[in-house]
Amino acid sequence: MEHHPTQAVKIETLAGTRPDVLVIKLSGPLTIHNFFEFQDLSRQKLPGALIVDLTGVGYIDSAALGCLIGIHLSREKSGQKYALVGVNERARSLFTMCGVDKFFVIYPNVADAEAALA
Repeated sequence: MEHHPTQAVKIETLAGTRPDVLVIKLSGPLTIHNFFEFQDLSRQKLPGALIVDLTGVGYIDSAALGCLIGIHLSREKSGQKYALVGVNERARSLFTMCGVDKFFVIYPNVADAEAALA
């Protein structure tokens, strides 16, 4: 699979099964070239829980990883729940390599995350 750094990431905002859950579903590589819209969206002071669905994301670079760390820190500070779901092996090894795998809240899928965050 070739990596095209300028390829766009598709961002969808979906309602969770509960009104206090927002799901941001990403598809495509998440990189320094395209994570700004996602960052803006994730920084909104949203009530309830935020679930970031990375199932369709094949590649995450260090800038995008910084954005995910930012979500973790800001939601922890404000006492709001969040979860990352659908994290592939490549992203998991990046998390481990950077030493952040321990503090991310990760579930296999949206349903599991919603149940856990309830």
